[in-house]
Amino acid sequence: MGTEMNKRKLQLWLILVLVVTGPVYAQDAGMVSFASGDVSAEREPAVALAKGDAVRSSDAVITGPASRAQLLMSDGARIAIRPDSRIVIDEYVYAAATSGAAAVSSSDDSSVISLVKGGFRSITGAIGKDNPQNYEVRTAVGVLGIRGTNFAVLLCGNCNTAPGVPPGTVVPQGLYIMVDEGRIVFRNEVGEIEVGAGEFVFIPFDSRQPTRLEVVPPVFIDDSDFRFEPDLESLSGFDSKLGPRREAGASAPPPISTAPASSTQDDGSNIAVPAQSIRGTDAAGNPVDLTPGAAPDPSNRSVTFSTGPLGGPNAIFSGMLDNDPGQYQLDSDGNLVQFANLYPAPTGLDTASFAIGSATLAESGADSMTVMRWGRWAGGTASISLSDGSAANQDLRGQSVHWIAGPAWSTSTAMPISGVANYSLVGSTSPTDNLGNVGALGNATFRADFTNMRVDSTLLIDINGASWSASGNGNIGAAAQLPAHLFQGIYGNVAIDGVTGGNGVFSGFFAEPGPSSDPAFPGGAGLTYSLQDMAGSTSVSGAAVFGNP
Repeated sequence: MGTEMNKRKLQLWLILVLVVTGPVYAQDAGMVSFASGDVSAEREPAVALAKGDAVRSSDAVITGPASRAQLLMSDGARIAIRPDSRIVIDEYVYAAATSGAAAVSSSDDSSVISLVKGGFRSITGAIGKDNPQNYEVRTAVGVLGIRGTNFAVLLCGNCNTAPGVPPGTVVPQGLYIMVDEGRIVFRNEVGEIEVGAGEFVFIPFDSRQPTRLEVVPPVFIDDSDFRFEPDLESLSGFDSKLGPRREAGASAPPPISTAPASSTQDDGSNIAVPAQSIRGTDAAGNPVDLTPGAAPDPSNRSVTFSTGPLGGPNAIFSGMLDNDPGQYQLDSDGNLVQFANLYPAPTGLDTASFAIGSATLAESGADSMTVMRWGRWAGGTASISLSDGSAANQDLRGQSVHWIAGPAWSTSTAMPISGVANYSLVGSTSPTDNLGNVGALGNATFRADFTNMRVDSTLLIDINGASWSASGNGNIGAAAQLPAHLFQGIYGNVAIDGVTGGNGVFSGFFAEPGPSSDPAFPGGAGLTYSLQDMAGSTSVSGAAVFGNP
């Protein structure tokens, strides 16, 4: 498994002079105007949020099950966050809020929010109205820009039991957009689409192709989780229920077509089959046909992970290993709660068992085209058992364990021996550092040169008020003394706010060839990374999934 190479990586530290410019504190971006249930901000330390509390730039605002929150931002924007959601306030700058000047938006004002899980509804404030070019909502499948609007967005990983969804209805996985007033522009690597008032658009996780919907999506029917509180509802001009506005006398939208995920009859004659097949992902992360069908048994899986530090005060680490069904465990949604992987023990690389322990699944995602799932554990303590049975448990109150899992490479399938594939980012975890901060992955690239058995990776990360960039390369398979579908590398160029001198490592695996733009190449690649600054005091880790070669 490339033991000597991994040892050399762990020992590769660059010692340079660090110019300290002083601490950077997050600016207040707004306040909580309503909170019900379990609402918190992930910062250092994490805090529970109540009405009147401030929210800051760089905060990840999280709502638990049956919990809701509403934010009043500094520029007057309003955000209603539905249950079981996570949004990251990547950047919120409104000069009038801090200068005491009249509420006039500056060209430098900006609003950048990432929707990591769940959904929210928003009423545009001064930034979106006066400087729409500086307003973005980032999601796993693309970016939303606005033209001064009121809208709702929802990421559906498993929305079959969401409020308003008829029992037995299969809700395809992806991003749903609803516009009540104004216009939204959604864009990704596939294309761009404008969404006007009363319109709905769906972007699936697999093809990422934006599609207009002719009927109201079931996730938006009578979903009170998106509502604003009564006093703010009247201010916004929104209806009490979501749905397209209709002119007086206009007919209601056609009824929603529903179909059970599966049903059985003795003769099979009464099974409801939708006009169009529905693809989903089973508990093991495998693509399945839900119209109807049975999920296959769990299979072997390749797993890559990263965290930092691990095994020592300055030991950043990323490892990958194939797991058989006896080495990994999944929860009811198919997310990893236990896996086997490499561990940097004092005597050298060891194989350890990692379990979620008292930590929690902070976020997760899935892509049915690459057949990968990803997520991160945070808070509490992860249980780690080394090969000799000794414990090396990891405190995750100030850092996270990031992981990606996918079916193991079949022994009957050979890796390409020639050609170059450039992959696109299809999913990621939110980068975290060892100081308890959560950031955003702004951009990432991945290139595989199968002729020379090389990979190239770049990252652009915003975290704790700083911009991290990294570029590096590594080897595939035998060139790295690894199985054919695995790879590992080093980030030889790491810069923080333009100052170079950091270092980093990455590792990962290729997915099987699948429904991609070029089936001659592996359908995707899962990569986990860990970076470190010049002084060795701050490390940043994360996971990125690539597809569409």
